[in-house]
Order: sequence, then structure tokens, then C-alpha cells
Amino acid sequence: MEVFIHYNLPRLHIDGLQWSTPAWILLVSFVIVYSVSAVGSSPPVTSSTTPRPRLAQAYRRKAEKAALIDLERRRRRILESWATDGFQFTKLPPELQLMILAYSADWTATYRSLVQVSRSMFRSTLRACIPHIPITLSTPKQLASFFSLLNGGIARFEAGLNVGLLVHRLWVTPLRKEDNVLGYRILTACTNVRVLACDARTLRATVARSSKLRHTMCRDLTLLLSRSRWDLYRDTPSGAALMKQLTHLRVMGEEMVPQELGLPNLTHLSFLDRPRFDGESEVVKPWPLGDRKAFPSLHNVVLTRRCGAEGLSPSRVDAKLVLLYFPREWTEMQIWCDSARGRSIWQLAATAHGPVKIGT
Repeated sequence: MEVFIHYNLPRLHIDGLQWSTPAWILLVSFVIVYSVSAVGSSPPVTSSTTPRPRLAQAYRRKAEKAALIDLERRRRRILESWATDGFQFTKLPPELQLMILAYSADWTATYRSLVQVSRSMFRSTLRACIPHIPITLSTPKQLASFFSLLNGGIARFEAGLNVGLLVHRLWVTPLRKEDNVLGYRILTACTNVRVLACDARTLRATVARSSKLRHTMCRDLTLLLSRSRWDLYRDTPSGAALMKQLTHLRVMGEEMVPQELGLPNLTHLSFLDRPRFDGESEVVKPWPLGDRKAFPSLHNVVLTRRCGAEGLSPSRVDAKLVLLYFPREWTEMQIWCDSARGRSIWQLAATAHGPVKIGT
């Protein structure tokens, strides 16, 4: 576009158009005013909160309110069901039921009440509590009752429930010879036992003379009336296997544990000490505590003595040996049962102070 401007003429020629001088002046003034107003004016003000975020925030608040209302409705429904139907324990997950019921194993009265509630509660209580309860069987009534429970006594409740496999802590010492057979059968059925207390006769008949060791989980043995043939536990496959897997052994008798018995994993050993009139021990003196070949893993030996009416009094003789005094009225069964409640002789011996002389 070519522009020809002649200042000496009253008219202006632009692309063949003729503009008068006043019209041109007005056009230029309009352009200048518009440009100045456009440059100097501030941009349009927009609200920081647009309608879209406000709507999303309203939706969120509405959803939160609906969730709270639904939660309160569920809570009210649960409370109303508890008020009318009681607490629905059986609706809890099975694992949680067993965990709760296991706490009743320490209270005999609670356990007896639970097994009488219903058939389902009977099964659940047995599964949860039997592994934690120290079962003691000595009298004819106790032996017969427990044997009935093992031998189909609960068939009417659940055919697949094997109580023998649930037993982890068992004390079986028949007081009468005619009850020995029941003791043998009970121990034979409880192959999952971890902590066992029995007399030498029962152990020989059920474990040492079998062709294959079935009590593979047993690690803690209390052997009563131990005057017996130790060679049966050494020369038979099942007896030798039992001795090899033991970690805790308590002997209640007059004989020493032979060094050639084979106890490679034994870490804790205990004897019922019988001091002579001069106060010296009949057990400790001839026994080589430092024989690493016979007892390579042994690091804790506890001798227990009966005393008067005083309480427990552990005293350390040396790095391995601890002398533990028990009140005279305490029975071996009571001492054994306390181990299930966190008060075993090994734990009591760990609190011993010393050193003291063995004759004191």
C-alpha cells in the first residue's frame, strides 16, 4: 500500500481515497486514545475460586457426611444386636476365637465352664486350651476319664477331633499297677507331647521298646523312679533317638545319668539332691560337670533340695551349678505344673546369686 502525503495540499490521497484533513485528525486521535486505554487498563479480574472446584468440594463434603452417617448406622445396628442377641463370639474369625480362648487355659474353672456352653464351644475350647494346659494323670479316676476322652469319648461332638495330638504337656504316673496299661495307652496316643513327666516303667513300655520313635516333639523330660536299666535308652533305636533330642532332663531318683548315655543336645539338667549328714551332696561329688565329651551342650545344672517353711532360695555354686531350695510341702507335680506358667526350675535358677559352698 503506497501513501502519498502532500502537506501543502488540503487533501490527502490514500489508495485512491481522498480524506480531508479534519477527518484524518479525528481518525488518528481515535487510534491513539484506544491504544492508550488498551495498554493502561488492568486485565479483567477473575475469581480464584471458580465454580468447578467449588462443586467438587461440595461433592466431597457430601460424600464424607454420607460415610459418617453410614458408619453411625452400622455402629447403632451392632449395639442393638448385642443388646438383643448378646455378643456373637462365634461370628469372630476362627483364629481370633482360639487366641481368646487360649487365655482361659490358666484358670481351670473358666475352662470347665466353657466346655459346657455348647458343642461348638466345646470343640473350640479343646483346640485352644489343651496345648497350654499341664495335664496330670495319677489316680485311677483321672486315668480312666482322660482315656475315655481319647478313646472316642468326644465322637458325638466331632469325629475328626484327635485330642491326643493336642496334648503338649503331660504328667502320667499311675499309682496302682493295675492302672499301668491305661498309662501306657495314654502316652502312646499323645505323640505330639513336648514336655513329659513319667516314671521309668511307663517310658520303657511306650517309648524305649517301640521299633520307631513316635514322640519326635518331646524335648523336656522329667523321669521319676529312675532306678532302671539305662541301657534300654541307649541300645534301642527309639530310646537312643529320644535321648539325642532332649534339651531338658530332670531325674528324680537315686541313680546318676550315665556319661555314655548319649545326650548331645542336653542343655539343662536337674537332680533331686540328697545331702548327707555332713551337708555334702551325694550327687554332685562323683559327677564330672566339666565332661564336654559326655555332655557337649550342657551349660546349666540345677540341684533341688527340700527345706523348711522358707520360700524359694536359689544359690549359685559356680558358673554351671545352681542349688535351689524348695519348701518341704511343695510336691514335684506342683513344681512341674509351674513350668507351664513361666516359673520353671530353669527360670528360677537364672535368678540365683552366689557363689556359695555346696555344703551350705
